[in-house]
Amino acid sequence: MSDSKQILLILIVIAAILSSGCTQPATPPQTAGGKGPNPPPGETRVALQQIMDTGIQETGIPGAVVEIASPAWTWSSAAGNASPITGERAEPGMRFLIASVSKTFTSVAIQKLAQDRKLSLDDPIERWLPADLVQKIPNGRIITVRQLLDHTSGIADYDELSINLQEFQNPSVPVSYQAAMGQGLNASPLYPPGANYTYSNVNYILLTLIIDNASGVPYEDYVTRNIFVPVGMNDTFIQETSHIPGPHMTATLREGNEYREFSNLYVQFDRGAGDIVSTTADLNRFHRALREGKLISKSSLAAMEKPTPQSGREGYGLGYTTGVNEPSNMTYQGHGGGYPGSFTLWYYLPEKDTYVTLNLNSADMSTESLRQIRTALFTYLKKNGTFVK
Repeated sequence: MSDSKQILLILIVIAAILSSGCTQPATPPQTAGGKGPNPPPGETRVALQQIMDTGIQETGIPGAVVEIASPAWTWSSAAGNASPITGERAEPGMRFLIASVSKTFTSVAIQKLAQDRKLSLDDPIERWLPADLVQKIPNGRIITVRQLLDHTSGIADYDELSINLQEFQNPSVPVSYQAAMGQGLNASPLYPPGANYTYSNVNYILLTLIIDNASGVPYEDYVTRNIFVPVGMNDTFIQETSHIPGPHMTATLREGNEYREFSNLYVQFDRGAGDIVSTTADLNRFHRALREGKLISKSSLAAMEKPTPQSGREGYGLGYTTGVNEPSNMTYQGHGGGYPGSFTLWYYLPEKDTYVTLNLNSADMSTESLRQIRTALFTYLKKNGTFVK
């Protein structure tokens, strides 16, 4: 074989490896994200598993993975199928797209930069964005970093449904974050900065550009080096290819008697707003590190926790929400995230000092189905007193 043919063969092999997504981490799934390493008592395990099994049966959700980490024990489990298409069973430790839970990571990165005096939350965003981009942002000279974080900037969202369908129909061509951002900016302003609240993914895309400039490294590198690695999130990465390596929950929607799978689409359009893949254990690990002051100061966390008045019942702070679940009357803090066929609940329950992360690969996802399973879990946890501090 000639040298030129050998080189060509090597390039083909390298290209195949890169296109298969093998550049993403593929370590064995981890378990036990809580500080209580022991499993719960037998009756508690049975009761929790029954809640999950009954929940997916009654709601029609194909499958779920869950981890609950209390001060005394950690319970990691699954129910149903990871894929309703292949029938693969859901297993603890499977990866999934965390969607908008990614926003909390972006917010923590901004808080860290503020603590390091690389930026201020009250800086006008024009200080950190290219001049040509600022010119395209209505009110771009007066919007602050804080107003991006709490969704009071008046910047509109992109059309997520159209982007999802576009990528589904042509999965080899990702929609860029620049294109998604442009959709939102073209539909802006919705109102003067600070006058109201509108949840917009475009706010968080802009925050990644601020992280790029204030840190001197790309947002992806900054989050990996300053959050994923220190916390030990070995099964967590930013999705930059059309492939999730290793066992994972598929995101599927049903159309008639057939399923459409959305798991392996690019999410480059959602940079900083919904582009992370993780596991229940890693997300609980991150949540505990955040709340225990291992990533940012307690004062920075308190600022994240404080809902902006404009958000009303949504209780939205700086990439972090606070609410009360009815009828369990349990306070929860964290974030939710959804893509077509997949929804993640990521919460801390302060009354129980307990972390709950749940991913559902819903074929017919509805708010009521999610609420039903969440309420059943919260109601049981409130009544069960074996793990109170």
